[in-house]
Amino acid sequence: MTILLLGALTCMAQKMYNRSDFSFKTTTVKNAKGELSHVKIEALVGHKIIDTFVTELPGTPMETTIDAVGHVEEPDLNGDGYPDVTIYLGYYGSHPNDVYYEALIWDLEHHCFLQAEGYKDLPEPMVDEQTHLITTNLRDGPERRVTDYYGWQRNKIRHLRSETVRIDDPAPISSYGLLDKPLSRYDAKLDGRISVIIAFQEDYDNIVAGYIYYPKAKTPAPIMIVGSVTHHDGTDYYYLREYQPDGIITGEISIKHQLDEGWNDKVEGTWTNPKTQKEMKLTDVSFSREVPKWFTKTLLTPEDSGKIGRYYSFRQWHIGYEDYMGGHISFRAAGKNKVHFECCNVAHNIAEGKSEEGRPAVLSGNMFEYRDVNGCGYGFSATFYPRFVVLKTISDNQSLDCFGAGASFSGVYVKIKE
Repeated sequence: MTILLLGALTCMAQKMYNRSDFSFKTTTVKNAKGELSHVKIEALVGHKIIDTFVTELPGTPMETTIDAVGHVEEPDLNGDGYPDVTIYLGYYGSHPNDVYYEALIWDLEHHCFLQAEGYKDLPEPMVDEQTHLITTNLRDGPERRVTDYYGWQRNKIRHLRSETVRIDDPAPISSYGLLDKPLSRYDAKLDGRISVIIAFQEDYDNIVAGYIYYPKAKTPAPIMIVGSVTHHDGTDYYYLREYQPDGIITGEISIKHQLDEGWNDKVEGTWTNPKTQKEMKLTDVSFSREVPKWFTKTLLTPEDSGKIGRYYSFRQWHIGYEDYMGGHISFRAAGKNKVHFECCNVAHNIAEGKSEEGRPAVLSGNMFEYRDVNGCGYGFSATFYPRFVVLKTISDNQSLDCFGAGASFSGVYVKIKE
């Protein structure tokens, strides 16, 4: 059900008002046929109208709910500590959850309200008071229920994931531990032969992590995949690697996901064996945000600074040397939120260095930055998660001459020793 949204989408206030200054007035509007068609919402400070929002209703609401259309409540929808606004739009259709709302989101930066994008399309949205995730529940036939989870990106609704369970299931799988990061799932075949499920989440720093699962393997089990994503002109470009517990890379995955005219997804991708360089195309691809039953916990929880491992490593096959090559980094405590490190990465050429004895790396949350490694100008960042650490070069390209041939510390290193 699509609801046309009219009115301002950006803050128009000329003066910085506090959230507590605002009150709201709603007015219902009828069309030429005398049918209820719109709701007008005025945001006021005192008796002064600061902004006006107009929402077109999805149809004619049921007679029993017409009097309540335009009712305003002020919950904190996005968890920023400030009340937002919901406006009741009425009940439509024959299903219990055919209830719709409009929402205004308080923009703390500009001290005004933004119309929520996408909230009006959610049937009977429910807000979790603890996580502030928004859920909707729909029946999928007589036996199954679909729960969709949504989060916020400023004033825009983001679809995070879906769960489908049997209504009579006494212990449904819960993805509560997946937090608020979007989940992408691709069900496909490799060269039309090998069934595979690829499911991952994206961090706010374009880090991607999840699992690849081969349902017809002799002993199927999810295998960790970690990589990155680039967003460009409405297309997502994913590059991930398949990591075994000892850090060996056993597969490389590339996915190009394009949204065509806002409706039809176009997905292309390949899986490559790094040892043989055999490439298999992803075929018969279907995309969803359905959570696989074996994906019960996110890999992208920021690691506690007190739980950083002692040793991280990765290894990939090097065709020229006919052997596995890679890198490792070790850490030792140097005080509260401080660590010394020693790193070596030989995936392409030798890049090695360590922290100065009197200058440990200082953690801020789950990451640190360290510059002038060995005094040669090279700098890198380390971002820690429970099962791996991501190293990225943060200095300019000239600093790569520290090691020669463009070598660096950059890469994903799997935790080997606690």
